[in-house]
Amino acid sequence: MPRSDKTAFDLETLLKRLKAAAVESDAVKAVRSILEYTVADPALVIAGMPDFKDNDVILFEDDTISIWHSRFLPGITVPAHDHQMSATIGVYRGSERNDLFKNDPLGGIRKSSEVVLVAGDVFSIGPSAIHTVSCISDEPCCGIHVYLGNLTAVDRSLFDTKAGVTMRFTDENYHLLMRPDASGK
Repeated sequence: MPRSDKTAFDLETLLKRLKAAAVESDAVKAVRSILEYTVADPALVIAGMPDFKDNDVILFEDDTISIWHSRFLPGITVPAHDHQMSATIGVYRGSERNDLFKNDPLGGIRKSSEVVLVAGDVFSIGPSAIHTVSCISDEPCCGIHVYLGNLTAVDRSLFDTKAGVTMRFTDENYHLLMRPDASGK
């Protein structure tokens, strides 16, 4: 449902609001509320969002919050990974599928569920969540990703769902596991 106030989207205002929300007593709820309001009218976000050259852009990061703009390309699935902190995603363009995984008692991880997000949707995951993201629309899927902590400073993991191998999250390993239309099944 579109926002009723039709206030133009302003990235700097959003960043200020999210930074303040990160230090509230229920930061997850506060961040989610802000993102729900922001992406409720995707056209306003599209009109006001800068045209970023890179697919992943850090908009702000400190010890309390990391705010990223992420663009996923059609037919591409990013490898299974964790964040080691709560994350909230607000999609404002396209559609994405998040495949969620759990540790398998026999080793590795196994898919436990999936969540499809379209423009206007918000999704929150906890610090122990493992997921992949696939762009399932014909156009790139764009969203604002908010992590409650310094994402680039934590030791994270990537998961090769085919080989059942866990590896350290590095750019090299990420690109090694990136594959077209690989849903992690």
